[in-house]
Amino acid sequence: AAAVYGIREFADYAAGKYAIDSAMPVRRAPIPPWLRRAAGAARGPLARLARYNARVAAWARRRQPLPPISYRERGYDKLLRPIGIAVAVGIVAAIAYGSVKTILAVPPGLWGQLFAETPQILLALAYDYARVAAISLLSLALAITAGYYLATHHRAERVAIPAIQVFSAYPAPAYFPLIFAATAAAAYGALGYWANELYAVLLGFISTFYYVFYGFWMGLKAMPHEVWELMDNLGMGYWARIRRVVLPATLPYIIAGLSSTIDSAWGGLAIGEYWPGIADGKSLAVSTGLMRLITLATSSGDIALAAWASLLFGVVVVLFSIFFTRRLMDLARKKYVVEEAIFAA
Repeated sequence: AAAVYGIREFADYAAGKYAIDSAMPVRRAPIPPWLRRAAGAARGPLARLARYNARVAAWARRRQPLPPISYRERGYDKLLRPIGIAVAVGIVAAIAYGSVKTILAVPPGLWGQLFAETPQILLALAYDYARVAAISLLSLALAITAGYYLATHHRAERVAIPAIQVFSAYPAPAYFPLIFAATAAAAYGALGYWANELYAVLLGFISTFYYVFYGFWMGLKAMPHEVWELMDNLGMGYWARIRRVVLPATLPYIIAGLSSTIDSAWGGLAIGEYWPGIADGKSLAVSTGLMRLITLATSSGDIALAAWASLLFGVVVVLFSIFFTRRLMDLARKKYVVEEAIFAA
């Protein structure tokens, strides 16, 4: 409780003090009288000691001025640059040697089986990206609605933000079986197989929604108060504010939080896509999914298939980060900077 309270107060203080012209007030805790008296009594001797040290340092500099130390004059760059290049070449060579050795050690027949499984692996990965997209959209919707409400209703914010922090501190697999046991009968009775998909997405959602939620919430608190005053003076409604001002202004925060949500959603899917014996002897399992495929291959001893699927997954994730996440971050940083509105005004 003390840690949650301290984090909440520090977030308010940081947004009020270090954001550019933020509407968040900076609250300062009153200094107890006994601490004020103790600080006043210690101020005199400490100030005299600091002045004495400054005079001694100035006298020493006048007696023997130190020559400016140049990094290049010492020749460190001539020594460290070849060492850095040699280390980099060694790491690349070790990776290349291990890769070639692994490829040659795999029988040709096994390579044929792995290539034959590749379309099924990519299909399972596409299913998982659809689940990640659902998790991300749900998290973004919660952030935009609840985050905006809390940022504009400070009494509710001071209760809800610590509660969400406490909730997010507990790992979802610790309490998710209780949710499953309480709702499985109704969910499977109404949805059938699709209850498995619902639970897998729900587990990923409650494991990662707070990344984009806190990013959007902090972006709102860092918005300059002139922007809030402008929206009030124009009489803008909720949807007009969100679409025309709030989303563009908080886009850098949203992209940062959404990237963390997407990256962390895979952990929830790795558990939720295949969870035998989750509660009351029941199992949670989806029909198709890369995380399910890797889990089953590992448990059955098919390490080659699990490794090949993991390699393809890693390649796709790297490409996704380069061509999607990085471009969005660059766009948000260059085009959507709300603090520039202060200087433009």
